[in-house]
Amino acid sequence: MLYAGAGNGALTGADGAAGGYRGGTGLIAEAFTLTALDAQRFQVVGALAGDLGVATVGQPFEHDRLRFRINAGSTAFAAGDRFTLNTSPPWTLVRRWGVRNSNFRTGNFTNLSALFDNSMDTWGTRAVADLPAIAGIEMIGPAAIRAITIGIGDSGARGAAAFELQRSDDGAAWSPVQAWSGVRWPSARARQTFLVAGNPPATRFWRVVFSAANGATPLDCNDLSFHTDVNADFELEDRGQWVVKAPGLDGRQSIFIGAELFEDPARAAYNLNWYGFRSYNPLLSLRTQVNNSGLRHLPLRNGPFAYWLAINGQRVVIVARIGTVYVSAYLGFATAYEPPSLHEYPLIIGACGSTENGTPDATDANFRNFFDPGRFGLAVNYPDNVWRLHCNRYASSSNDYGDPDYPKVYPSAMSTNGDRAYLRDNLDGSSPLFPLILGAAAQPRHGWGEFDGCAWTTGFSTASESRIEREGATWLAFQNTFRISPDNYFALKMD
Repeated sequence: MLYAGAGNGALTGADGAAGGYRGGTGLIAEAFTLTALDAQRFQVVGALAGDLGVATVGQPFEHDRLRFRINAGSTAFAAGDRFTLNTSPPWTLVRRWGVRNSNFRTGNFTNLSALFDNSMDTWGTRAVADLPAIAGIEMIGPAAIRAITIGIGDSGARGAAAFELQRSDDGAAWSPVQAWSGVRWPSARARQTFLVAGNPPATRFWRVVFSAANGATPLDCNDLSFHTDVNADFELEDRGQWVVKAPGLDGRQSIFIGAELFEDPARAAYNLNWYGFRSYNPLLSLRTQVNNSGLRHLPLRNGPFAYWLAINGQRVVIVARIGTVYVSAYLGFATAYEPPSLHEYPLIIGACGSTENGTPDATDANFRNFFDPGRFGLAVNYPDNVWRLHCNRYASSSNDYGDPDYPKVYPSAMSTNGDRAYLRDNLDGSSPLFPLILGAAAQPRHGWGEFDGCAWTTGFSTASESRIEREGATWLAFQNTFRISPDNYFALKMD
């Protein structure tokens, strides 16, 4: 969003609260101009839709293409004042399933975890006299079960002979989906896959109820797997994951971004581990998608925290405040210097590192945000469709060094000799906004492009969450994880 004019009012969401404009039900990729007719009225024109009518200051404007509200400021608007907006089609949720952690794999088996550990050498048990035995999952999102796999322990006589797949919308009221009986096992530690007939509705809660063994006690089960497709390389009881598709600024792109949940309460590790990839295969997990970026972790916590999201059609930027630490991620397309005919897929996946179990209390040199990456928090897709890592600093023992081996992000990379410390506030006391430029000085020597909606700024006279007003847009300043020296800040455009 851009604004030029005499008035100092603001454009917000239709409810008048903090937040930006939104597309309506008929949203497409389109540019809009809102031009003041006088202090109280703006003419709204879409590049494709044409004249959408007049918006009144202080009142919501609702259209199937656009929704917003213009609030008056201390200085009245004047004729000719203008807002310029852009919309894009909504993002698409492609996948959301899996479980948060082991607490969401439930049942009454002794040694229940053995049913889900992918080991042939351990199994859960339930005395035949205490049947039925139950084991199930609660997923982060709904999915349809197309098959289940069951494995047994050391004796076919203790394998399941009869069982039923059930589903639930709330985890309390259960409905039968399909039952099997007379099941036999050809050998010890055998596994069998049972296809589900029909097309049961998707839901978050699934379980198997075992009602009989093959003559011996206890009932043994060394594997229980839920499948949405028997040809997939993942199972629905695995770690939670989701995939979204961004449409691009023109609405014609397919930008795939995925996240995997990681939880380790013993280490207070609660992470979103991000991946990017050019094409999506529904039979592959995040980690096995073709030519994926590899994992970039964003460490969070299991409790309330403040966060900011800046989203457009091609990327999302996330900033979270965990205590006094600010972590951030850049996920999606950036502004490449080459035209799309040369650089077709300028995707960036950047966060705070590349280990799945990172925590926000880390203090080593590699724990950094995407705009000043350590090893290895930033992966960048180049025109040759190769992912290359960008690193400004690295940790060696307890020391912190400029990284000589990888492409960089500038001017953040001007830290090797302390040069960026000379970048201060402007002469008028305002905060500078320098483009964050990605580039490689070594082979292949390449000026890649810039982050979209992000800029380097100084921490002189600026603290995290400070507002920077520039050319009709609002930016927020944030620090580099735990670092608060003036040269460790960036600004995020809140549009």
